[in-house]
Amino acid sequence: MNLQAPVSTIMSTDLKIAGPDDPVAVLDELFKKHRIHHVPVTEEDGAVVGIVSKSEFLYLLRGFTVHEMDRFREEAKLRAFKVKEIMVKQVETIGEDEPIKKAVELLAQNRFRCLPVINADKKIVGIVTTHDIIDLVNESA
Repeated sequence: MNLQAPVSTIMSTDLKIAGPDDPVAVLDELFKKHRIHHVPVTEEDGAVVGIVSKSEFLYLLRGFTVHEMDRFREEAKLRAFKVKEIMVKQVETIGEDEPIKKAVELLAQNRFRCLPVINADKKIVGIVTTHDIIDLVNESA
């Protein structure tokens, strides 16, 4: 296992992203259709402006309790809210050429579950998650 290899060697590049002005319904579709836990929020030019985790999204829909019977209320929330209203705005990113070791340190120190990966132009090119790190360790075992 080479922790000095660039993050780009383990990041996911099949990104599912949302825009800040998209309705929250876009997130609902992404989380239901794909097996993902985080959606980066970007401007049209690819600059990262936020991130939404699946748990934050589910909290919006259900709050502290789970009420499967009240789908009408959930659908109203999906139409009423914009992504920018629920996204985390201060997002830590990592450069695509940074070593995996730095990603591990950032994830551990901040208890993050993912880091958007950016290129030299500060545009998103991928995402690295704790699952990517676990897969790397598992392949080396």
